[in-house]
Amino acid sequence: MTPAPMPRQARPDVRTGRLRAADPFELIRWLARSQTDPRKALAELVQNSLDAQARAVTITRVRERGVATLRVLDDGEGVIPELARSEALAYVATHIGHSRKRNLTPEQRRELLLQGQYGIGLLGFWSIGAELEMRSQVGGGEPWALRMWEEKPNFEVAPLRGRLRLAGTRTEVVVRGLHRPALVSLTGRRIGDYLAAEMRGQLLDRDVTVTVHDRMARGRAQKVRRVEPVRFAGDRLALPETLAVPGHGPIRVELYLVPEGGEPGRVSVACGGTVVYDDLAAALDGRFAHEPWTAGRVAGLLDFRDFAVAPGSRRAVLLDAAADAFGGVVEAKLAPGVRERLADDERRRVAALEADLVQKLERAFRDLAREAPEYDFLAVRGGERKATGGPEASPGATVPEAGATAEEDVVDSAMPLLPAGPLARVEIVPVRARVERWGERRLRARATDGSGARVGGVECTWALVEGPGSVEATGPMEAAFRAAEATGMARVAVTARKGGRETSGEAQVEVVEEITGNQPRAGIPEPAFVTDPRGDWRSRLADGRWEVNAAHRDYLSVEGSPRRKLRYLAALLAKEIVLHSYPTPQGGTLLERLVAVLTVTERRLERG
Repeated sequence: MTPAPMPRQARPDVRTGRLRAADPFELIRWLARSQTDPRKALAELVQNSLDAQARAVTITRVRERGVATLRVLDDGEGVIPELARSEALAYVATHIGHSRKRNLTPEQRRELLLQGQYGIGLLGFWSIGAELEMRSQVGGGEPWALRMWEEKPNFEVAPLRGRLRLAGTRTEVVVRGLHRPALVSLTGRRIGDYLAAEMRGQLLDRDVTVTVHDRMARGRAQKVRRVEPVRFAGDRLALPETLAVPGHGPIRVELYLVPEGGEPGRVSVACGGTVVYDDLAAALDGRFAHEPWTAGRVAGLLDFRDFAVAPGSRRAVLLDAAADAFGGVVEAKLAPGVRERLADDERRRVAALEADLVQKLERAFRDLAREAPEYDFLAVRGGERKATGGPEASPGATVPEAGATAEEDVVDSAMPLLPAGPLARVEIVPVRARVERWGERRLRARATDGSGARVGGVECTWALVEGPGSVEATGPMEAAFRAAEATGMARVAVTARKGGRETSGEAQVEVVEEITGNQPRAGIPEPAFVTDPRGDWRSRLADGRWEVNAAHRDYLSVEGSPRRKLRYLAALLAKEIVLHSYPTPQGGTLLERLVAVLTVTERRLERG
């Protein structure tokens, strides 16, 4: 048989005892002053009403006998209803820092949706006003009142003269002598907006109505408003509604994708429906201060009931095992899913932007044929038009003869290595064109030798062979076709002479009622983005396609801004149209430099 251990004898030089405060009211003062936000202090008073299972809470801002006053009235179960009113109210005043709710198990607290557990919520009235009066009436009995004052250690419990405004069980908290900061922050609208966000989870979970009456509001300001849970903007992300946390209750997840162009989003953190962090990125000592929580693209709420909330300010939480478990689940299970949803949205957005850019380019150049008919539109390949759902040949486009491209025009315009031979052929550019009634279309003659080299010093004579309109020479190689009232197909001829040689060419000009309307994409190709990091070109026409170098430094500098990217592409398309219409030696190089200058100055203009 094992002998019983001998009792330890206390050492004579060791003293033990129980901690106690030298001045208990000094601790109460510290607790009261730890709440510096009048809005949060009011939310604590409303929280007491919700914990009492109130179904209707009325907040009234009023001036009584010249004193600014705030009232919170509820129809809950009352203040410790099993005790007499004098005993119940005295118990509240003499048990600061102790709450009867702490005796409940976590399961009971979750079932009843209880939040308060520290017994210090009433002390927050110091940040609101100078005096607090708690009025309590149970079952229509005699009402009593508890009175406390800012910076005073005394309290008073006494019968209330008359009865509360409503019969039955009622509790009303009255704060008189509102401080200046509270007068500013606790207006009717601001109270409603704050509670709608701060207590959103509880307002959604409970069958309760919270109403704000602002009898101090002036003019047309709203006097009565119901507090409705804030609604998040955007589309809800397809994520699990709850995430299991080992050893603790689950995390309730409600996240939304912020609409493009809206205010940057923030993910709030709540404990049982009451916000404890406004932004997840600042929660738990900043362990979430990274993507996707800092990108501003996600808004919503994460609710975890097992946090140990800081008792004074009711903001932030204790960094204990529950907080660590919350952080681990958010990082391991939630963050990857959010990143995946954001990546999907980014891909959809990029595709939509590309389509939108093409449509905006079409609108930008739609009226060019009518307002500046001297420019020739680009030829659009039939296969390319079919791929985008358009017709093979657009009525508004100027279509060169088969095999001719703008690049050939530029090459032909370069200085020849050998002198040109005798005149062999002349052609009109464009060979087919359209013009509206009473409109004008500029034409030019292109004279070449037998090998296709450009021939200069040619004398040209223009004539209208048949059809409506007239033609008049405007330069050595240029002419203007002028349409009249009649519509139809006209044939224009040019005769070129040089060195005793003569040759002729013809073109067709169709006079129509109106060019725009049916085919807005006429002659406007869709850009084909090509990655050529070694190439110094920005855009080019190749095999009937308009190619844009997506690896050029200028394109990379505008890729992140849809507006600047649109202007960059518009400048490139304008360059191609000018080159196609007026091919000159070194014209392409000069226009490329012009685009480079515009790209740089565009950045400076946006910065102001």
